[in-house]
Amino acid sequence: MISKLAISVILVAAAGVTAADRVPPPGNYGFNWLDPESRCSKLTAKDLAPVSECTVSTNAFGLRLNSHLCRVNAHIELVVYETAAQCQEALETMQANGP
Repeated sequence: MISKLAISVILVAAAGVTAADRVPPPGNYGFNWLDPESRCSKLTAKDLAPVSECTVSTNAFGLRLNSHLCRVNAHIELVVYETAAQCQEALETMQANGP
């Protein structure tokens, strides 16, 4: 049986995860899904520095790929993938399903 102290420690540790802890590392590939002219590019530390919030997804655009949705501001939300091929597949899927 788990003690109340152990549960408290687990909850405090989980609460310590910040948005910065979920920001993907430089070298991943992404695009701004809010910009119809955006293209996949290899992201640098400078590209990711202004990120204010990231969420992890396993199903962006209906694809079963791990990704991060990282908000920079009201006009820039990066969808980030580990590889250029995954990024390109997601971009093409998004464009095919767009207006």
